[in-house]
Amino acid sequence: MRDDSEWVSGLFAAGVVDWTPAAANHAARVLYAPVSHDPEASWRCASVLSDIELQRADRFVLEDGKAHFKQRRAFRRYCGAFVLGSPRSLSRIVFRETEKGRPYLPDLPNVWFSFSSCRFGFLGAWSSTHGIGVDLEDPTRNLETAELAQQFFSYAEVKAVKAVGGLARLRTFYQLWSLKEAALKSIGEGLPFGLDAFEFELAPNLRVVHAPPDYGGPERFIAQTIQGTDICAALVIRSVG
Repeated sequence: MRDDSEWVSGLFAAGVVDWTPAAANHAARVLYAPVSHDPEASWRCASVLSDIELQRADRFVLEDGKAHFKQRRAFRRYCGAFVLGSPRSLSRIVFRETEKGRPYLPDLPNVWFSFSSCRFGFLGAWSSTHGIGVDLEDPTRNLETAELAQQFFSYAEVKAVKAVGGLARLRTFYQLWSLKEAALKSIGEGLPFGLDAFEFELAPNLRVVHAPPDYGGPERFIAQTIQGTDICAALVIRSVG
């Protein structure tokens, strides 16, 4: 069976950017890779995936969705190989998932991984000392931000979204959304746990206002926003000590 691990690794190595915030260098590593629009990338990435992953890719109706999924999963394996420092093929870098969907490497069970993606690219992060979460959002998607904020955000967060208009409102909404998703991932949870479990303040300085008491409250969390030209991204670090 074809295994294009070397080609796929070269694809990501050529485009990957270290997006680790300076304030988080002691605790985590964050890598970003742009989506490749080369048709060859899709079938090359497919060669390093499992049969189950390929079956999941085939569930997407549009070819763009299938290609994006294949690249996303190949990038996850690339990050795993990066952490392992392993020369083994990407097809042999196997992630498992907890009941809540948090990915981990059986070879390195104490390393906390988090991944996210949007139409522009892929984000991967890991830490051997902290619980972490990352989220990547496309702030150019025009949603009913005020309505969604009213449904999922705190009163103060809703006020922050409504205080600005146009593109600034979209970016504020997505900044808060990405922070909340990243925070949930830092405790090993997903959206069903509730976006209202965390509250953030963006100005004058970013801070965690509220976090679940069972996880130590806001004092245990450090939040960072990562901004690219067309994206909103966030990293949340949780002290587990």
